[in-house]
Amino acid sequence: MSDLLTIEDFEARSREILPRQLFDVIFGGYGVSGFEGNSHSLDAFERCRTRPRVMTSVGTRHVGTSVLGTPISFPVMIGPAGNHQRAHPEGELATARGAAAAGTVFTLSVGSAYSIEEVAEAGDGPLWFQMYIFRNRELCRRLIGRAEDAGYKAIMVTVDHLGRSRERETRFAYDKHSEHRTIRTIDPARIQKNFQGMAGLDLDDAGPGTDPETWSDVYHGNFDGEFTWADLAWLRSCTSLPIVIKGIQTAEDALLARETGVDGIVVSNHGGHGSPDSKGTLEILPEVVDQAGSLMEVYLDGGVRKGADVLKALALGARAVLVGRATFWGLAVDGQEGVTTVLEILRRELDETMMLCGLADVRNASPGLVAFPGDSARLVDALGDLVRLHHAGDLSEEEFRSAKQALLAAGHR
Repeated sequence: MSDLLTIEDFEARSREILPRQLFDVIFGGYGVSGFEGNSHSLDAFERCRTRPRVMTSVGTRHVGTSVLGTPISFPVMIGPAGNHQRAHPEGELATARGAAAAGTVFTLSVGSAYSIEEVAEAGDGPLWFQMYIFRNRELCRRLIGRAEDAGYKAIMVTVDHLGRSRERETRFAYDKHSEHRTIRTIDPARIQKNFQGMAGLDLDDAGPGTDPETWSDVYHGNFDGEFTWADLAWLRSCTSLPIVIKGIQTAEDALLARETGVDGIVVSNHGGHGSPDSKGTLEILPEVVDQAGSLMEVYLDGGVRKGADVLKALALGARAVLVGRATFWGLAVDGQEGVTTVLEILRRELDETMMLCGLADVRNASPGLVAFPGDSARLVDALGDLVRLHHAGDLSEEEFRSAKQALLAAGHR
């Protein structure tokens, strides 16, 4: 892997390794129909620019932080994604070990190839468990209980992708008898491993070990589309673990999350697998942070490809970011070592960007580190409005100075 120096290098190499149709249906690509949400997230990071600072005494830099009270070595975690065997035969076992070696959190998907318990036994790193809310609430309760018993640190509930894109699935459909099944690494007996031996889904004739398409239909068909904010009290009654809601994309929902006592939220458009019309996650982040308050941690996923992207998200208020595609690309290239390597690339690039921006500690990242196109013009217009209000006598001197200071402080946001 010595010639793979960036996340983009790993993407290119994994494209050579994985079957074409499998790669397309999981990752898509920039500008690809059906994955517009992912393209918007990439565009948002591209439009945002860092503001380098000099002579600020940053010879020693600190990249460590904590999430929900758990220390991690740097503010990048691995987000949930189904069936890691699609990339490597060791699947989530390799991913968990790779994350542990990098000193960060791995979030296990409920749709994993290796079970809650198998992954917990695989390594000694911190784990979160992600799930959907199924119509059978007892099934949900049992899954949560298993995660709690196995030592997972938090429960993440995905709420942003309850539907499926028939356009994308048709456009990138693969033959279940093709190379996807015969050459790659999926063990049919491990499809939806967490549900084996658990009653709860209306499987009819389908069950673990049947073909992926059948299981996928049953799995998605049992998501509870009636789950609302009012039901979070029930979810809280199921566990003493922190609850993280993944899929927040508006200030309104961030406020509801805060009011219902959620411990953390993830600004996410499901990596572009949700609505193709969704905004880039970095664009969404500021309005969500404004409503989140100080007691609820905010994370971001979607579009993170560089260490500079991590710093941009932190500057706009994220506690940490989650990565998905980069994890799969590392896993496909070299299993556990590949996962650790892509994380270390992001750590190195984050450290380098901090040095260039004059930031000694990631916990002190602030909006002044970044700028969007048009920020300066908007700031000038806003200051002009304040001056006119002051001259008209609508603002006192004290009110004018206070408003001016607030505008200048947020001027690069």
